[in-house]
Amino acid sequence: MNRRGEIKKISKVLDEVVSQKHFKIGIDNVRVQDAWVKAMGENIQKYIYNVKYKRGILFIKLKSSVLKEELIFEKNKVIKLINQELGKEYVKELVLN
Repeated sequence: MNRRGEIKKISKVLDEVVSQKHFKIGIDNVRVQDAWVKAMGENIQKYIYNVKYKRGILFIKLKSSVLKEELIFEKNKVIKLINQELGKEYVKELVLN
């Protein structure tokens, strides 16, 4: 119950919590990271140091310069695959290091 004695459904409370900016940022980061793995496959993950998402930009740190060159060449395709996996345009830019 809240202060007015109203009972809220748990789903409504969770929606309110998740919609708060700092939670949304963290959840979006996890969603994009999961979509990266699904779109690119498990085998590529052994060549990756770190994956981070912030404000429409997906940052990928790579161990392999060969993979980096391939991903640069296919950058738009990779962005499209990730966004398709998410069902929404989250990733606007891909930064490879």
